[in-house]
Formats: sequence, C-alpha cells, structure tokens
Amino acid sequence: MPADLENDRTIYEASKLVRIHNNMTCRGITPLGLVPNPALGPAPVSGYTFPIKDSGIAVQVFSGSATPNNTINVFGEKTFKQGNVWGTYGGQFIFRFIKIGKVKHGTIITPAKIGTIKYGTLVTHNLTLTSNLIISAASCKTPDVSVKMGDYVASEVTGSRGQTNPVYFDIALNECQEGISRVTYSLQANTPVIDRESGLVSLDGTSSVKGVGLRIMDGNGVPLALDKAHVFDAYEERGGNFKIPLSAAYIRLGDQDLSFGTANTSMTFTMSYL
Repeated sequence: MPADLENDRTIYEASKLVRIHNNMTCRGITPLGLVPNPALGPAPVSGYTFPIKDSGIAVQVFSGSATPNNTINVFGEKTFKQGNVWGTYGGQFIFRFIKIGKVKHGTIITPAKIGTIKYGTLVTHNLTLTSNLIISAASCKTPDVSVKMGDYVASEVTGSRGQTNPVYFDIALNECQEGISRVTYSLQANTPVIDRESGLVSLDGTSSVKGVGLRIMDGNGVPLALDKAHVFDAYEERGGNFKIPLSAAYIRLGDQDLSFGTANTSMTFTMSYL
C-alpha cells in the first residue's frame, strides 16, 4: 500500500465464486443485506462500507461485479417488495478492502467471519476471511502520466471500427522496494463514465469536440474495466523498475452528432502493493 494513499482508495480486492444465486418470492416487504460480525466493529447506519475494528481499513462487498448497482448494503437498507421474484446475491462475490483512516505498516487483518447475508430471517451466505491480509507500506514511485493522443480526421473515427488507432503509453513503477509480492492497479474516471466495463469515458469540460469518447485499454488493446483491480503479472518480488503497458483510443459515440475540436480527459490510477 502506498504510504500516502488517500482515504476511500482500494488497498486490495479479491473475488470468490460461489454457487449460483436462487430465486425467491416474498410475501411482504422484506429487508435484506449484510449483518456484520459484531467482533469487527459496529454496523454502519447506512451504506456498504464496513469498518474493521480500529485498523483504518474497511471492507465493501459486491455481488456479480464491483459497481455501484451491485453493492451489498447494511441489512435493512434495501428491501424486497411483496410478490417480486428476484435472484438472491451470489454467483460471484467481490471483496474490496479500502483505506478509511490511518493504517500502520505491518497491520494484519486476521481470518474472521465478516458477516452474514440475510433476507428477512433467512441466512443465505456466511462471509469469512480465510487467510491473513498483511498491509505493507512498501511501494513504488509512480510519476504522473501525460499522453499525447495526436490529431485525426473524420474518417478515422467514422470508419467500420468506429475508433482511432490506439496510442500506447506506460505507467512507470520506479524504485520498487524488495518484498512486494503482488501489484494491482485500478483506474478511476475524472469525467462521467459512459461504459464502466469497457473503460469508456466522456471528455472533460475543456474539450470542444462532440460525439467522441475515450477508451482505456491494456497494452494488447483489450478494454480495461474502471474501478476494478487489475493484476500486473510482470512484477517481480526482487523490486526495481517496471512499466505497465496501456493504450487509449478515441471512440465514436453513435448517438451524438460529430464535430471536431480539442478532445481531452483525465483519469486517476491507484496502485496497490501486497
């Protein structure tokens, strides 16, 4: 974890496949959600951020994908309506550990029951952390990145591909300390998101072009989901200097008229080290 990581940023994210979700019918309005383990601290009044004692770390749980529409909130904040037949939470759970306060180097989150997911009085899942989560303040230096996207003509975004050729760039990891075993990175948009899963974002307010967005991709041109931890597989525990290869391209937005001008946007990248 970077020593200067801001609050509400991801420290670590992992997923767990479970049995497929079931359908259920409720006879009345039924509360649902996560009942946290009291040993980890008091339940929040609302929301989906559950503090873990006084560690400065909290856990968030998602069902299916780590998006705002798939949060598992504190029990009772969401409800089933009478007569509805819905799928229960399940299939895949994503566990996101975030920084909410001061975290000491070497903090260890030990195995423990996180809580239970309930629908009324029915318990559908018990959520348990089965191994230690050790928080290290070791990190790499990651300078800001500025990407020159270039100049384009209309045919380059109105052709059959609907996008410009990718522009390749890197996130530099410099002077990485020995002992870091795993590096992940996530990207957060600073402008409205058009498609979170395919990494497509709007341009910023300084832009004069219309009908165009920007997509962030990996070095092979595969779209990168936003607000999701991506593992940097080429990292080596010995430390040193590394580069995460990425790319970006302008995308034609078919539901908007096309005009030309400046086209700028920005993103924030967050590194996590374990």
